[in-house]
Amino acid sequence: MKLSNVIFDIGCVLVSCDWTSYLHSFGFDRETEAAVVKAVFWGPYWKEVDRGVWSDDQILEAFTSLAPAYRHEIKQVYTHADRSITGLSYARPWIQELKSRGLRVYYLSNYGEELRRRTADALNFLDLMDGGLFSYEAKEIKPEKPIYLELMRRYPEILPEESVFIDDSEPNIITARELGLHGIVFQNQAQAISELEKLI
Repeated sequence: MKLSNVIFDIGCVLVSCDWTSYLHSFGFDRETEAAVVKAVFWGPYWKEVDRGVWSDDQILEAFTSLAPAYRHEIKQVYTHADRSITGLSYARPWIQELKSRGLRVYYLSNYGEELRRRTADALNFLDLMDGGLFSYEAKEIKPEKPIYLELMRRYPEILPEESVFIDDSEPNIITARELGLHGIVFQNQAQAISELEKLI
C-alpha cells in the first residue's frame, strides 16, 4: 500500500479544546455549570453550530429551550466559546514533517463558521495544508457519510486506499473505514505518530 494522503480532524487533534477550564472561568455555581454544559455542549444542538444552517439566534433559542432559567449564562458561554480553543505547538511542525516526506495533508472538521473566524490564530497551520473541508461549508457533519464524500469529490486525488483519517472520535473513524479509508483514533500525538508510521 502506498500512503499518499493524511487527513486530520482539527478539534482536540490539532488544537486544544478545553471546555472544562473554559466553563470554570465563569465562576458559576455547580448547579448552573451543570445546566449550561448539558444544554450547550452535551445537548443535541451543538451539532447545528457545526452544520452551519441555523442562525445564531436559532441556536441560542435551541440551547435555551433545554434550560430556560439559564438563558443569560448560556448566551455568555456560547458567545465566547472561542476562548476554549487554543493552538498546539506541535501542529505546524507535524504537518511540515509529513509534507517533507511527500505526503499531502488535508483537514476534515466539524467546525462552525463564526468559531473559525474567532480562532484564526489557533488555526495557524491551515496555510500549510493542501486543502480541506469544514462542516459549515458542506452543511454536513461527521460521522455522516456525505461530508467525507464531499471532501473526496473536491479533492479527487484523495483515493480512500491511499489515505488515512486521524480523528479523536471513534464513530468518525468508523465511518471513514466504511468508506475505505484507513483510520486512526487519536489519543495523543505520540500514539498517533506511532500508528501512522506503521501505515507509511
